[in-house]
Amino acid sequence: MSSDYKDFFKVFSQVSKAIHSGGNTTEILGHIVRNIKEILGAKGCIYWIVDRRQEKIETKVSDGFPYRSLANVDYRELNHIFASDQGPIIWIEDAKTDERIPDLDTIGKRSVGSITGMFFDIIGNYAGILAVYFYSHKKLSTEETEILTALGEQGAIALHKAFSYDEKMVQNLRQMVEGFTLALEAKDESTHGHSVRVARFAKSVAEELKLSDTDIETIYHGGLLHDIGKIGMNDDILERLGILSRKEMDIVKLHPVIGARIAKPLNFLNDVVPLILHHHERFDGSGYPDGLKGEFIPLGARILTLCDAVETMLAGRTYFAKMKLEDVIVNLHQNAGAHFDPMIVNAFFNVLEARPEVFDIHINGAERKCLANYRQRMKLVGGPSQPQLFI
Repeated sequence: MSSDYKDFFKVFSQVSKAIHSGGNTTEILGHIVRNIKEILGAKGCIYWIVDRRQEKIETKVSDGFPYRSLANVDYRELNHIFASDQGPIIWIEDAKTDERIPDLDTIGKRSVGSITGMFFDIIGNYAGILAVYFYSHKKLSTEETEILTALGEQGAIALHKAFSYDEKMVQNLRQMVEGFTLALEAKDESTHGHSVRVARFAKSVAEELKLSDTDIETIYHGGLLHDIGKIGMNDDILERLGILSRKEMDIVKLHPVIGARIAKPLNFLNDVVPLILHHHERFDGSGYPDGLKGEFIPLGARILTLCDAVETMLAGRTYFAKMKLEDVIVNLHQNAGAHFDPMIVNAFFNVLEARPEVFDIHINGAERKCLANYRQRMKLVGGPSQPQLFI
């Protein structure tokens, strides 16, 4: 057995024990890159963790780069250097002349010879990129490639275990926050179940727009939590919505800001925060809190704006009776382009016709005729634009 393999098995054993004992992931990756560098006699080694959906580098662990270097590339540059369509192993023979590696002076390109990179799937949208850099031109032998692959996979296993645990924790925490919100909502009989229904309506509209599963889930959670900012408000004010003084209404208008402030420190709600903050913006810019207009309003928030209004109109409140379905349809059509995004109105009409059970209603002949009439009017105004990501 060669000296390289002896060192490898020693490191492999240490890393395996650390993974199974729940060791710190950053320390495990640090141990891996440090030993890869030493075993292969490399200049440096880096393990990047990237989020492919959000197109960003989540974090990185490196050894052997004490100065500004290739360790400082951003996601776009990293994806260009190590393009996954080139295969599971990327070999750059000479970093000094390779066009994939940018900017000679700012990333230490002059100091690097050959580079070998590998890809590792971790979980969901997360992937690992392991790269080892040499002073001179060097192509890894079969033995060295096996060592690099095995240690890289150990890093991916450690990250998979950590992310799986984190995801379970996130789900539990999210359920706690949502449960707390719904329990508070239950205090008012007229709004009991409002957020659940808004979330369900919003999910169906997002599905109609053919958004990704991740975005649909985010919109659903946004529906559950959109009114979380009302937690600290006086019950008397909430019970008299619709007959408030201007000063009291100004207080109510703070609830999106308060809600976003409550959710912002909770990292697992990062994608939901913009939806909470902007679910009372209007398509024509007359909403609050920021007066955003058109597609400057996050798409998820535009969906929640409509679904929030629809639920309120269908269910009614203590200060106004619930509307007939025909009146809801007319109201949405009249406010398309003003209060609501026409694309969202059109998507809602499509869901209402195809799946009325989503909204807990049965459509009779007159209502179906009314819906068909206003769906046709929406088409005459212009077809829906392409949905844009709200993150």
